[in-house]
Amino acid sequence: MTLEQRIDLLTHNWPIPLRVLIVSTKAFLFHHGTIRAAAMTYTSFLAVIPFLILLTAISLSLGLGSFFNAYLPILDQFFSLGLPLEDIMPLLENTEHIHLRTLGLIGSVSLFITYIFAIGNLEINMNVVWENQTSRSFLMQFVAYTPLLLLAALGLAFFAMFVNHVKLGLMDIAQNATFFTTETVPQIMSAFWVVMVDAIFIALIFFAIFLLPYRKGHYSYKRLFWPSLLVSIGIWVCTCIYLAILIMLQQSIVGRMSLFYGSLAFIPLVLLFAFGFWAIMLYGNCVVWTIYSWPRSGVKKWNWVQPEGYL
Repeated sequence: MTLEQRIDLLTHNWPIPLRVLIVSTKAFLFHHGTIRAAAMTYTSFLAVIPFLILLTAISLSLGLGSFFNAYLPILDQFFSLGLPLEDIMPLLENTEHIHLRTLGLIGSVSLFITYIFAIGNLEINMNVVWENQTSRSFLMQFVAYTPLLLLAALGLAFFAMFVNHVKLGLMDIAQNATFFTTETVPQIMSAFWVVMVDAIFIALIFFAIFLLPYRKGHYSYKRLFWPSLLVSIGIWVCTCIYLAILIMLQQSIVGRMSLFYGSLAFIPLVLLFAFGFWAIMLYGNCVVWTIYSWPRSGVKKWNWVQPEGYL
């Protein structure tokens, strides 16, 4: 009797939610979830600067201002990341003054292709769980991902403007009100950031889980909606727990690592966070597939002996 058969025999009478987690774990391991998470971590760091340049170039070209240069210090303080802002801020200042006309046609096209390939890589790694080894064609990716890029640029720009208006409005109210003062405005803004950051990240995770995979065949998005939403919230909760653990490690380890690596001591923790986040995302995708395909997924037989080099 194989290990999988023993696990199935042991968990046969377990409650369905626990069996769903067992099957999801099988799917995650069968499709090399950790290897895929590592590959996506590498791809993320290759694509992050081109993606930021595209976002800010689009928002600046539309006359909506910049975002990352103004709010990275706030996010660093909010998440207690301890980033070396004195080294990062000059890079962001350079990216946030680059218009599309400055990039030129070749530069803009190159950055856009990098963005398409990065999102396509995420799509490929999400597809395999849904028994699809291929991704959308480049034309379909162009049609699907271009509006996403424009919405992201517009969303960040308008969000930055909205935050500024909220802060200025609270300051005006505080000067004339008796129920709170200007000293309480930072506390209100901190609570505002908690709510907005949580909502934005859950929305992005939901998009990746619900819409990004290229599911061939007849799939009901109505049936997919609630599993995707609940799993997205679960992914965000697990990510927050994982981030809290990394922050504790940062407080105890980075001080010692900085003796050897200097201001680059935060990089291993950032890599760990990216790897853990993508692993959680891929596992969540497996959970959605298991719930949607239940009970067929509960009796699926996994071919653990695969041709060498198959991913």
